[in-house]
Amino acid sequence: MQRTLTCWLFILCLTFSFVAAEEEKLTGLEAEAEMPEIHFEVFDKYCLECHDSLTEKGEVNLEDLSFSLIENIETAEAWNKVLNAINSGEMPPEDEPQIRDGEKTVFLKDLSEKMVLARAILSDSGGEIALRRLNRREYANTIEDLLGVRPDVSSLPDDQASSEFDTMGASLFFSSDQLELYLDTASRTLDLALTPVEKSRMKSDEPEIVRIEPEDIYTPHYLEIAGDLLDRAQRTYAWRLDDKGDDGAKNFGFLDGWQAERQLNSFNRGYPQVSKYLSAPENQTGAALMVTIKEGFTQIKLPQLMWNEGGRHTIRIRAAAYEDDPARFHYLEFTRRDGQNVERLGYRKVSGSLRKPQTIEFEIDHPPGKNMAYWVQKRSHEDRGDKNLWMVHREENGFGTPWGIWVDWAEWEKSTNRGLNTAVQQILYEKPEAMGLEKYYKAVIQRFAEKAFRGAEVAPEYLEKLYARYDALLSEGKTPRAALIQPLSIVLSSPSFLYLAESAEMEKEILSQHELAARLSYFLWSAPADEELLALASEGKLSGSKVLEAQTNRLLGDPRSEQFVEGFTYQWLHMHRLGMFSFDARQFPDFDNAVRDSAREEVYETFDCIMREKLPLAYMLKSDFVVINDVLADYYDLDGVNGHEFRKVKLPEDSPRGGLLGTVAVAAMGSDGVRSSPVERGAWVLRHLLNNPPPPAPPNVPQLSRFEDEILSARDLQKFHQEQPQCAQCHQKIDPIGYGLENLDPSGMWRDIEIVKAGKRNATVTEFPIEPAGKLLDGTEFESYFDLRDVVADRVEDFAMGLTESLISYGLGRPFGFSDHQLAHDIVEDASANDFPIERLIHGLIQSPVFQSR
Repeated sequence: MQRTLTCWLFILCLTFSFVAAEEEKLTGLEAEAEMPEIHFEVFDKYCLECHDSLTEKGEVNLEDLSFSLIENIETAEAWNKVLNAINSGEMPPEDEPQIRDGEKTVFLKDLSEKMVLARAILSDSGGEIALRRLNRREYANTIEDLLGVRPDVSSLPDDQASSEFDTMGASLFFSSDQLELYLDTASRTLDLALTPVEKSRMKSDEPEIVRIEPEDIYTPHYLEIAGDLLDRAQRTYAWRLDDKGDDGAKNFGFLDGWQAERQLNSFNRGYPQVSKYLSAPENQTGAALMVTIKEGFTQIKLPQLMWNEGGRHTIRIRAAAYEDDPARFHYLEFTRRDGQNVERLGYRKVSGSLRKPQTIEFEIDHPPGKNMAYWVQKRSHEDRGDKNLWMVHREENGFGTPWGIWVDWAEWEKSTNRGLNTAVQQILYEKPEAMGLEKYYKAVIQRFAEKAFRGAEVAPEYLEKLYARYDALLSEGKTPRAALIQPLSIVLSSPSFLYLAESAEMEKEILSQHELAARLSYFLWSAPADEELLALASEGKLSGSKVLEAQTNRLLGDPRSEQFVEGFTYQWLHMHRLGMFSFDARQFPDFDNAVRDSAREEVYETFDCIMREKLPLAYMLKSDFVVINDVLADYYDLDGVNGHEFRKVKLPEDSPRGGLLGTVAVAAMGSDGVRSSPVERGAWVLRHLLNNPPPPAPPNVPQLSRFEDEILSARDLQKFHQEQPQCAQCHQKIDPIGYGLENLDPSGMWRDIEIVKAGKRNATVTEFPIEPAGKLLDGTEFESYFDLRDVVADRVEDFAMGLTESLISYGLGRPFGFSDHQLAHDIVEDASANDFPIERLIHGLIQSPVFQSR
């Protein structure tokens, strides 16, 4: 809705403290938001050779740029880029004539002042999202909140792939095909939620416990393998003595002599391993978790859980660690499989000994409607990583990968959950007989729709259509409960459920109280408002500043805020790169699935710790502690950390850890799994830590893969990026930062030399000393990784601004735009007095009129 001239002036007066007459002042401000024409001389002398209408280098044309900053948003954005480029020293390039100090001072002063006016005048244009669909995370959380059963959303759109944040309304499209998917997903989930477990399936009220004795499975198995290997070897030796060549091999059960020799090789590789296993006395009463070249892990397979066994179950493992084996082999990995899909559930370190094994408990939530197999094994690498590493270990010790863990027994304690879950019971009535079945089920439909629509009014004609559908299904012979599923599925596929609709209230663009409750809860929980929020909304109290602050603190303190921490942080820091590349186990033996999973969690837990403890934001850039578990403590070589829980751990003074730059996650994301990438790392730092993102790479840039067979250091390799004039300026900005991070190898381990291999067979190996020194585009120099970390940490205000811009985008469900600059500035300035605590940035956004408006 378009604001009146009086409203416009009111906003401008608040922003600038001007008290002139309304129409007169607006006209004056618009006139002031125009750059003096004299400044075209700066463009003419220093810029137009590359950025006129003919060259348009970097697709920038300054010759035709309007000097009226408020002509439109695009013009204002262009001037904003000019301001940033000249302010940072990025333009003009180093090898071009530089703007004289006097000219530069006047130009930047005028432009900065005009930009403040332009942002205020244009602040009411664009950036409005009145309607957006629930993304896949929010949909799953909302269904679970409503029904107590988490739906399988694998068939629904992966909204994170469509834009920077999965909350962006413009990218959350909807199609007729998706409607069918939502109906099907809702129907299946309702069927599970409304179907209680039959008591006839429950043998007793006591938990069902199933025990597995692994020696009953693996000892006979390896005995059979040993016998088969021995038999084949004996036949090969007999064939050799017979000495009748390929034809004679057939007499001993082989196709030819080549196969006979191959069987002997199998014996030489496999028999020492199984022989050692069978000769170990502990394997008569349990099983060592051995890795074999043929079969992979010795895995403890638990009985499959069926679709109707949803709920929380407990796995118990009695196990011991082989004390002389490396610590990495002392971890159990818990996984489950749905067809070919493997999901890693977590890790537990075994500290018990063979003389005194320990019992480890691990709880899992089995999703209703799924038949899934559960496994326990030693922690693993990706793909063939463990088999490849087995060959390296065999060369070292003669039998293969150290066992690490021995398992005495494993057992399930199955959940005794039965009946309908609490969430569904809140929608259904306890005694339907009191109102008659027909009235009862129609009341259930109405109650369900009201809860599903998050406080929005349900139209009577809409309910009548649902009742009619229910009656029709009854007449077709459906049971009353079965007939409920389709009407309720329609509710869960309706726009009022799938969309966070925000309509204007009282001819203003202020959100209603229930809309504000929904915006707040989906921002911080990715889930619907709870009873306390809804009650405050119904009473009209939620928008009060103190109430809203208290509720924000409550939501942030609730475990459900984990959804915000993980969902926001994953997308803000582009952490999808952590899973993009495979790391060769032979080159990076310690960088396995446990480290990768823990590295991702370290970033989440660090953000969460700094937010909850109200610590200065600079601790995200440099700190004297890390937030880690036992897996990462082993990886970072830090003592005294026991248990899988993440916690703050004090660092030694000379540690490269502490802050995002020292995390294994950031190092791994800045690599391709083989070599570190200074350009990826430098661009990541500019984009996410310094809020100074480089422009997109120009098209048709020659790829560095053409040098893959040449022996070049990372620094020398990057120089080829600067062969093209259109690339050089950006790489002068990006690459020095990347060089400063080269002491961290692709797996995040510290190194002083870079080892480069060229060629696939008989590879040539060359060592290059790391040269981390560099200079930023603004002239700031650094000599080491530690110097660079200090430089980045000193620019915490830039980091705070970038974080705030991302919070605005994520929280409002639209891209951060030109008109949002003043809001971001105000939020950051307010938080600066307390060293930019994350929670103050969040409060600043939520308390703003922008958050509380359409």
